[in-house]
Amino acid sequence: MFDEKGTVKWGVMGTAGIASWGTIPGMQKANGCELYAIAGRSLEKAQTYKERFGFKKAYKGYEALLTDPEVEAVYIPLPNNIHCEWVIKALNAHKHVLCEKPLAMNESELRHMFAAARDNGVILMEAYAYLHSPYICRLKEIITSGEIGKIDYVDTAFLTQNYYEDIRLHKEQGGGGIYDVGCYCTSMILSLIDSPVKYVKADAEFGSTGVDHLASVMLGFEDGSRASFNAGMILGKDSCDRYDRLFIHGSKGYIRSDVEYNGEGELSFEVTVKDTNGERITRTETVSAESNYSMEMEQMNECIKGKAVPYITEEFSVKNMRILDSILDAVGYNDSKKQFILTNGVTIPAVGYGSYLSTEKGGVQTIMDAIDVGYRYIDTAQFYGNEEQIGEAIEKSGIPRDEIFLCSKVWHTDLGREKTLKAFEESCRKLKTDHLDMYLIHWPKSDGNDDEWFEKVSGSWAVMEELYEQGRVKAIGLSNFLPHHIRPLLETARIRPMVDQLELHVGYMQEYALSYLKKEGILPQAWSPLGRAKLINDDNVSKIAAKYGCTNAALLLRYLNQRGIPVIPKSSSKERMKDNLDIFGFSISEDDMSYLSCLPERGWSDEHPDNI
Repeated sequence: MFDEKGTVKWGVMGTAGIASWGTIPGMQKANGCELYAIAGRSLEKAQTYKERFGFKKAYKGYEALLTDPEVEAVYIPLPNNIHCEWVIKALNAHKHVLCEKPLAMNESELRHMFAAARDNGVILMEAYAYLHSPYICRLKEIITSGEIGKIDYVDTAFLTQNYYEDIRLHKEQGGGGIYDVGCYCTSMILSLIDSPVKYVKADAEFGSTGVDHLASVMLGFEDGSRASFNAGMILGKDSCDRYDRLFIHGSKGYIRSDVEYNGEGELSFEVTVKDTNGERITRTETVSAESNYSMEMEQMNECIKGKAVPYITEEFSVKNMRILDSILDAVGYNDSKKQFILTNGVTIPAVGYGSYLSTEKGGVQTIMDAIDVGYRYIDTAQFYGNEEQIGEAIEKSGIPRDEIFLCSKVWHTDLGREKTLKAFEESCRKLKTDHLDMYLIHWPKSDGNDDEWFEKVSGSWAVMEELYEQGRVKAIGLSNFLPHHIRPLLETARIRPMVDQLELHVGYMQEYALSYLKKEGILPQAWSPLGRAKLINDDNVSKIAAKYGCTNAALLLRYLNQRGIPVIPKSSSKERMKDNLDIFGFSISEDDMSYLSCLPERGWSDEHPDNI
């Protein structure tokens, strides 16, 4: 516990630049902070920081700092890719944690970190020091007062340079301008616009190391407001210049500012409004801001003492990370994912086990084999006739139900409100569970002459919305729905579909449908991702697979993964099950992705949703 004076003993995990010129000096100025311990990869560097800043202890290695019982709180400025590992270790050691932005590499990591904080009864906060500034507070006051009216548009930028030999240029360490400075822009926009994000559009310039040097982003919000930003690390080559801007346009006026993110001292910006005659009147506002880092530390201390709640909340960090994930997806940075995050925050494994026809010979044992080799997503359907076998296999496996992502589907003969509700309960009974992780409508129509299909689909969807709201289903979606089936549903649905399973594979990528799903924020998922034996044995596929030393199946699945599409391959062979999970140890080049994308049609099932 903190001492009688209310002082918190802080440990710093790492000797990064932002710690030396930003946060540690902020600690020195802040009330209630004791610089107690510093840890580095080398004891020599930790000792240098100890002497320079006045820490009481210096440690070689981060574990040593975490085992010190005197350390109450830890500041973590490590490379982005190891934030999750060390934040969770610190939380499990019952230390409060302030971690540099971005807190995580993706939303899934972020949620695990906050869950660890709750489990251990300690505080976790993301370090956006600038958001603690009175400058930001004043901007919000002007907006809240209604002086400039409803916000229509926000534009901002954070552009810098001189990042030529830096970890921020290495993709494996979570580098790139979107992560490093774009997160300032997204957090600024979110702090000014309080509305759910409707769309994200983005493009970026990439360097030779695979990270984005310059990105341009457009955001749309449900309340009709829009935002844009530019972010990058390579503004030029001949200086160390930096460019920051903020423009907030409202229905009655606007705010212009060139104040730098994390700016301190006397900060000035302009407010322009129209008088009763329609004339523009501009005034200059000036705010005095001390160290943002010291204000951030003092706020964190108050939280530790139980006198305040984190200013940067878990909800805010999740919203911000979700936007960053969407931007990175849009520009092609995230070309390998072991998990995907649905629009409601639910995590779905990138590779699931497709059980259609897989259990005909092996039955329960086939599903147990899949679980044994590592599958934690089992995909089934009412039509497959194997739900009872899957329920028995999960029960026998000993794996807790909450560790299995379980998806089933309602068949077209059971569309309509009452039939779907009955089918759902029957699927749960057979699967020996009281809830499903995902529930889908299997096909939109019973046949090509089904003129009443939409009425039945609407009735089923209303039931699925209710099941979702009751917590009986974590995610709801569709299967084999094409854009012309989805459009009318979106006009009436209260809850938008989160997933659409489609036949997708090299030789049959349904590009128009994929483009539509991306625009609508619906995650495409691939059934028959291997395109049957005709594609598995294709000479063109074999030629590319040989270059990477992988099986044809691994190449085909990896292709879809790099396109941001989770897959559900099926196999009854335990060895092939393993092979289908092993798709993350290599990356397909852009040229080979292009080649595979341009192969003529092959491997199609000949099943069309309008004529099944």
